Amino acid sequence: MSSPSILFIPDQFGDYRLWSDIPDRLLGRAQAIHFDQHDLPWTSGNGGFLEEARRLAPDGIFHIVAANGGAARFGFALAEAGLAKGLVLFQPSLDSVPDDVHFDWLAEFDPGQVLDSFMPVLSALDEPDPDRRREILLEVIRTTAGRDLEPAALERLVAMYSDHADEFFASMQAFKQALAAEPAGADEPVPLPPWLERPWIDRLADLTIPVTTVVSPRGRVIAEAIARRAKDAEIVVAGANAGLEPAEDRARAADAILRMLDRIS
Repeated sequence: MSSPSILFIPDQFGDYRLWSDIPDRLLGRAQAIHFDQHDLPWTSGNGGFLEEARRLAPDGIFHIVAANGGAARFGFALAEAGLAKGLVLFQPSLDSVPDDVHFDWLAEFDPGQVLDSFMPVLSALDEPDPDRRREILLEVIRTTAGRDLEPAALERLVAMYSDHADEFFASMQAFKQALAAEPAGADEPVPLPPWLERPWIDRLADLTIPVTTVVSPRGRVIAEAIARRAKDAEIVVAGANAGLEPAEDRARAADAILRMLDRIS
């Protein structure tokens, strides 16, 4: 029997570096397995992903699956398929917004200010030089994220986006082309991607395994919605980066994973 395993799944355009030293903080109690960003089917269903994950799972199952952001749907898919004994979601993104979820902080949200910050990235879509495109993206990240992150954390973020810049711009181009191709005033609705047709939050109550949600204060409304549905739930409220930064929050996140190990033992 191998030691307990934890599969870490990053958000889109991230990779193993997203988790920083959280795997090292597990005190040797589990082996960390990272699902590579390039193998995640962000624009398709979960079939191939599940098959690949099965091949990675020691003894045919992961003790814990930890997923960040939009990768929550992959973490849920593994749990639904019986490939996880426990699920830890970091600042999960919902595929749909249930009626009992109300984002009060949206009243403080200034879309114009956010758009102004990211206008250089949108303009870079038409930049023919990939190196110049990448540098524009990284400069926006330094300007926006640099206000909140410690230098080492900002360096990690810049390094990840530097390595995944081509994927980022390819995704942006695909989205732009999809908008342009949508016929104006069409009566037929645009078909939903397969994961949006059956949102994971609507099926969460069917899971029998424990679920921990690590969120920022603003993300607590999502964590509470998950806790209302999960049969065995824990909420961990960390700082603005939901347990991934700074170091004291990563320690809190590692403790949440260790508690999950105890819950499933």
